[in-house]
Formats: sequence, C-alpha cells, structure tokens
Amino acid sequence: MRPTAANSQKFPLRGVLVIPFVLQIFAAVGLTGWLSLRNGQKAVNDVVTQLQREVAYRIEQKLEVYLAVPPTINQINADAVSLGLLNSQDLKKTSKYLWKQIQIFDSVTNIAIANQEGTFIAAEKLEDGGLAIKIADQLAGGDLNSYAANQNGEAAQQLTSFPNFDPRTKSWYKNAVLTGKPTWSNVFMRVGVQAKPTITNDRAIYKNGNFLEVLTIALDLSNISKFMSQLKIGKNGESFIIEQSGKLIATSTLEKLFRQENDGKPQTIKATESSDMIIRSTADYLAKYRGGLDRITSQTGFKIKLNGQEQFVEILPLSNRQGLNWLIVIVVPESDFMEQINANTRTTILLCLLALVVATIMGIFTSNWIAQPILRLSQASQAIAKGELSQKIEIKGVDEIEVLAESFNLMAEKLQGSFTALEIRVEERTAELKEAKEEAENAKVAAEVANQAKSEFLANMSHELRTPLNGILGYAQILIRSNNLPETEQKGVGIIQQCGSHLLTLINDILDLSKIEAQKMELYPNEFHFLAFLQAVGEICRIKAEQKGITFISQFDTALPISVQADEKRLRQVLINLLGNAVKFTDKGSVTFKVGVIESSTIESEVNTLNAIKKIRFQIVDTGVGMSEEQKQKIFTPFEQVGETKRRAEGTGLGLTISSKIIEMMDSQIRVSSQLGAGSQFWFDLDLLCASEFTLKPTFELKGTIVGFTGNKRKLLVVDDRWENRSVIVNLLTPIGFEVIEAVNGAEGLEKVNEFNPDAIITDLVMPVMDGFELLRRLRNVEKLKEMIVIVSSASVFEADEYKSLDAGANAFLPKPVQVSELFDLLETQLDISWIYAEPKQAESTPKLSVSNYSTESLVIPPSETLEILYDLAKKGNMKAIIQQAEELKKLDEKWIPFAEIVCEMARGFHEKQLRAFLTVPLDKTQEPHQVESSSL
Repeated sequence: MRPTAANSQKFPLRGVLVIPFVLQIFAAVGLTGWLSLRNGQKAVNDVVTQLQREVAYRIEQKLEVYLAVPPTINQINADAVSLGLLNSQDLKKTSKYLWKQIQIFDSVTNIAIANQEGTFIAAEKLEDGGLAIKIADQLAGGDLNSYAANQNGEAAQQLTSFPNFDPRTKSWYKNAVLTGKPTWSNVFMRVGVQAKPTITNDRAIYKNGNFLEVLTIALDLSNISKFMSQLKIGKNGESFIIEQSGKLIATSTLEKLFRQENDGKPQTIKATESSDMIIRSTADYLAKYRGGLDRITSQTGFKIKLNGQEQFVEILPLSNRQGLNWLIVIVVPESDFMEQINANTRTTILLCLLALVVATIMGIFTSNWIAQPILRLSQASQAIAKGELSQKIEIKGVDEIEVLAESFNLMAEKLQGSFTALEIRVEERTAELKEAKEEAENAKVAAEVANQAKSEFLANMSHELRTPLNGILGYAQILIRSNNLPETEQKGVGIIQQCGSHLLTLINDILDLSKIEAQKMELYPNEFHFLAFLQAVGEICRIKAEQKGITFISQFDTALPISVQADEKRLRQVLINLLGNAVKFTDKGSVTFKVGVIESSTIESEVNTLNAIKKIRFQIVDTGVGMSEEQKQKIFTPFEQVGETKRRAEGTGLGLTISSKIIEMMDSQIRVSSQLGAGSQFWFDLDLLCASEFTLKPTFELKGTIVGFTGNKRKLLVVDDRWENRSVIVNLLTPIGFEVIEAVNGAEGLEKVNEFNPDAIITDLVMPVMDGFELLRRLRNVEKLKEMIVIVSSASVFEADEYKSLDAGANAFLPKPVQVSELFDLLETQLDISWIYAEPKQAESTPKLSVSNYSTESLVIPPSETLEILYDLAKKGNMKAIIQQAEELKKLDEKWIPFAEIVCEMARGFHEKQLRAFLTVPLDKTQEPHQVESSSL
C-alpha cells in the first residue's frame, strides 16, 4: 500500500532550504580548517626536508672539495716519483720540493715521504705560521730531526729531535703497504698548543710491480666545523659529522671534539659523549633504534622526539673508494617552523567560524524570502491534483517565481487538452530511448570484445613468435661462441643469426603497429644523457653509410641540454628508422643528422634537476633519390614502400608508419619535404624537459669470450614451460661453470627452490599450473626467500608487463629472445661476480693494431702541430675526436693515410697507452721530413 500524505514523513520547505545550506557551509568551514592545519604541517615538513637536504648537500660539496686535496697531492707526487723527478734518497732536493708544495695548500699541515730503507722526509706547518722540515735517515742514526725552514726551503735551525724514529713501524706506513692503494686513516687529534682533528691520506708507490715509497699527507679538519657553524639551519638547527664508528669529526656548535687523557694526549670523543644535548641524544638514538651507524648506507630522513620536542633528522652518508665512511647529520626542531603556522591556523579557524555564523543567518533570511511564494504554488498544485484546474495564482517579489506562477496558470489551462497527446508522446519516446540504449550497449560490448581480442592476439602472437625465435637466436649465439666450428659453419651460423634478427625486427614492427591500433602502446619517459644518446644513434647509422661509401654528417647544436626526459627507447627507434631510410635511399653524396634548440622556456619546479622545457628540432637531410608528390602522400601508410623494387625488399613498409604514430603520441608530427632526384628532408619538433647536469651510468660491454667466473660455483634455477627456452639458458651457462636446474612451471619451481636453494632464478611469466607472477608472490611471502634473486624473462610485447613484474618483486627483466650480452650483464650485476675471458688467439690479435702491417716501410708523419693535437686528445681519452682528426688527415694528403689508419685502429680499440707511445716517438724527433720506421715502435 502506498503511503498517503497524512502518514508519510514531511519536511518543511524552510528546513529543506536552510539545513543543507548550513551543513554544506559547516562542512566547508571544517574542511578548510582541517586542510589549513594539515597543509601547514605538510608545508613545514617539505620546507624542513628541503632545507636539511640543501644544507647536507652544501656540506657534502664542501667535504668533497676539501678531501680531494690530499689524494690530488699524492697523485702528483706519485707521478713525480714514477718519472724520477722525486726521490727520497736525495734529502735536500726532496725536502725543498715538499717545502714549496705545502705552501700552496692551506688545509694541509704535513706532507711526507718514506722509503723501505727507513728514510723519512716531511714538510710541516707550525702553529705559529712557520714551516719546518723533518728528516730521519736510518743510515745517519735513525733520529727524527725537525728544522726551521729558511726562505729558500733549506733546513736551518734545529727545533726538536726524536731518537730512534723508524717510519716503517708507523700505522700509516703499514696500512699503505698492506692495502697497496690510496687509503684514509681514522680521525685523530693532532698534538699541539691547540689540539685539532686531523686525518691522513696514505699511498704506497709501486713501479713495475716493485714497491718504492709511501706518501702521507695530513689534513686539518677543524675548518669543517667553522664552515658548518656559518650555515643557517632554522633558528636552532644543528649539524654534525661522525664516522660510522661513532667518532665525532665536526659540529656546527664549535664544541671541543676531544678529551684530555691521563698521559696528557688529546683523544677523540664519540658523538654519544658530546656536551651538546641534541648531538648526544641523536647519536644515541641512531645507535639504539636504527641498528647502528654502520647500517646507514643511503640518504634518509625521519622525526624523533628529544626532551618532549619533535626534531627533524636528515642523514647523508659520505663514502669513497679510499675507505672513507662518514655520516652528515642535520637536526632541526619542529618548533622553529610550526609557531607561525599554528598562529595562522588559529586565525583561519576563527575566520571560518565567523563565516559560518554569517552564512547561517543569510541562509535563514533567503529561505524565508523564497519559501513563502513557493508555499502558495504548492497549495495551488495540490488543488490541481484534486482536479481543480481553474487555479489562478498572483505572486509579486521575485521575478523568476512570478514567471513560474504565470507558467503555472497557463499550464492549468492547457493541461486537460494536452494530457492525452502527452501520454502518447511519452510512450513513443520511451520506446525510442529503449531502442537507442540497447544499440549503444551492443556497440559498447562489441568494442570491448574487439579490444580484448586485440589484446589477446598481441599476447599470443608475442609468445608464439618470440619463443621459437628465442631458440633460434639463442643457439646461434651459443654456436658463435664455440671455437670448434670451421670457418664455413661459423659464417652459416652468422647468417642464421642475421636472418633471425631480421625476422625479429619484422615481428616487432608488426606487433608495434598492432599495439598502436589497439591503443595498447604507452610511452615510458626517463631521464638520459642527451648528447651520448645522439652520438650513439649517429654511430649506428654512420657504419651503414660508410659501407655504402657515402658521407655521414652529425651537426649537434652547442646549446643542447646535457640530459632530457623522454621515452629513450621509442625516440631511438624513430631516429634510427629515419636515418636508416635516408642511408638506404642515398647512393652518393651525404646524409646529415641535425639536432638543435629552436625555443626555450623555464618552469617552476620543487626540484632543480629538471627545470626547463626546450623545443628541439630533429632533422635528417639526404642527397638521395627523393620522392614525387604522389609518393610523399603514401609514405606514412602501412605496408606502402616507394622507390625501386630492390629497395622495397629491404623492409616491411611499417617503419615510417610506426615512427609517425610514436611522434604523434609525443604531441608532435613528422614533416617531410622532397624533390625527385634531389634528396629528401624529414624533421619533427619535440618539447623536452631538460636538466643542467647529469651523471653518466656505466654501460656493459663484452670484453671477449666468457669462459668462467671467479669465486664459488653458482646454482641457477630456470623456470619455463618451453623446453627450447630452458635449453638456451642451460647451454649458455653450463659450459662456463654454472649448475643449472630446470622446472616446467611455478609450482615445480617452488619445490626445487626449497630442495636445491639456488643463488638465482630465471623465470617466465606465462606458464600452466602456476605462472611467474604467482611464483614471485609466494617467494616474497616466505621470510627466508624474500631476498632470493629473481630475473623475469618474458616474450611479452607490453612494456607494462616488465613494470608489473618489477613491482611484483623481480630484481630484473630479461626480454626474449635472450641476448647473451644482456644475460651476462644481469648475472654480473645481480650475483656480484667477475667474468673470466678466454685469451685471444695470436692469429686474431695481430691485425687489430695495424702498426705491424707497416713494419717494412716508412710512415710519413704529419707536422708536429698535428701530432701535438693528437697527443693532447689521447691524454684526455677523447678517442672520438682522435678518429675525426685522423679521417681529416686522410682527406688532406694520401701519403698520411697509413699513419692515419694506425691512429684510427688504436683509437677504436681504446688502446690509449699504445697510442700515446706511438705519437711520442715522432714528437721526440726534430729532423725533417717527418718520418719514422714503424718497426721502431
């Protein structure tokens, strides 16, 4: 039974208008107050974190510059010893050399050298500002005598003498000889009128494998505390530096860093013994609740409570290869920043409450103004509902309600006559809407089915096509590594690998196009070194151009940024495709690769790494066959190829289509201009987020045939349902010393993990019974298997699957078909092993350096100015510039071609020492003409 008007719940119109309005205002006011407090706290956290990191980085930069001095001096002196310019046997010359050297560096307090006979020579700064020379000679009695140095650096008046001084018994000497490499000592207090924290950098010098001498340099660390005391860290913020052993090295409070022992010698103190409460409490917290100072290996920040106050703590580790392990700690009280925030929050809340009261009063007034005429309309509508259609309403005051009343009166007059027609129209419209809704639902279902079908097709095609290719390319790489195949079979295997790689390229093109059409392709921007990226792309296409005998020119704008943020893989794919087409359709002349900045703009950013957007134009110009207007209209159409029939056979006709789609995803467009017989020009512009600095990451490069690895034997588990995929991994890794265990699915893999406890797992994703994702999940949920190294190897075409596997807990991703270099790279990184390479065959190694090829004839040497340029580039290690200089020599004069060929081969092989030696011989000769016998090298 439907409720009647008498028994249904009713709400007055004033209440309906006022209550929601007031509730909204109340909710808005409350939310505003809460957000104000929350945003204030978040702003404080962000500001304090940014301030702490800024201070930590400034201290880190100061330390890096400050601590770079002793190793630099030791390197200079080591070179001087190796060249015979510095010899501890010559006491007078060496002491004068050290005396002059110590005056250059303010922070260095002592520079010394000692040899294996016990001779010791040092230059030392005295506390009164003077300089002293210390000499100990075992042949002269072994006493250490200290002399005041005169203005010529000669020993003058004797100051002190220490009997029976043997440097070979000192810790700095022993540590340097024991480690055999540059190393830092522990921080100690230098004895004097005023004790100062000091550290030494020690280095043993060897020549031709024979030990010569030990160099040591003492560095005064007291200036670090002075620098830190000048840094403003809020009102009461403090900073300090400690060793991982807990010793206090420097503080911004300038407190004493030592205590006086009973024997009168100063001894360094630990941070937990500091007189400053914040430093002492922070160090105690790190030692007790953070697992010890030696567990802190990466930058971290957190909050702690000291004496009832919240403190922000930021820790930045500072370490280097010479054994230095320090921690930079920044502590800032929260109260330094929250006082003003809390005051502002209270003011905001009061204003919000006032706004709430005013809004409530206005809401009540407005509701009364509107409710009265609407109430009259309501009463009239009730009368019409009862059949009294002759209602007349007169309302004055609100224009809109007056119009509503007039309309209401008109409606009452026409309602009776229109009722029947309206009912019919409503029925017809309802039928139309129902039909349209059904059609829309059917179309939506069809689209979803089509997209799902495309996705399933892509996944199945990827797995089914790449799996046999993995076996083909895998075994091709295995056979190429074999030394037992005759040359003919080696060439045949090479052809198999080339054909497989070509087939993989065709498959990738087709799958890329399918992903684009199914809207499954995504871009994954990352930051990378821009110039290195462009040079690598250029070198790939330069090789193809030189094989055809055409000139390849790279023109890169000097204003290009150091690094950019973009999808490096897809941008490389586009550039290589456009450059490859230019080379393919050019038989003579040149191909020019231009990249330049055409527009710049700056953006605001919380982080200063990426702070500018530059519009960069990529341009490829060739002098090839060109295109007609009709051909230009077809080049971006799938499977369309222009030009001669023999050129069409070289590709799929998908490259330009895919490249065009990728550039459109990057919010740009590939443009082309061409003239038949006169060449073509392709270009596109990209807005790239840029950075002003970048650190190049090291890349992996096979140094030869790997035959084993150092250390204990390692066990690997390969989980894959396809035997050919497992067989490739087994036959690649078993010959070089790995024990490889196989499993056909994730469930069997789990059993073998518990049975054999492998060092690492290589697993597929798509498998029956249990797939790779479930295997990862179960491994990461078992405490003892949480740290197990897992490499996912999949034939999936979706980049998302790579990211999903990494998110699920995989340590790395290895795409199929498996490339030997990528597999060995991952194993070296994940297992922390070093490869053992086969010794190169003598017959193969001799032609690599062409010097021996000219042993029976004289080389015509270029002028000395050219040689000096080449030698300077060799010292800097700039092999690319050396190759360019050598190529120019070939063009200038044919008689210099043999010389330039030798230089080119040495530079391409990165034989820096041999190249410098080769260039040194003609530089040392002054007679004309510039000739040298190659056999003399």
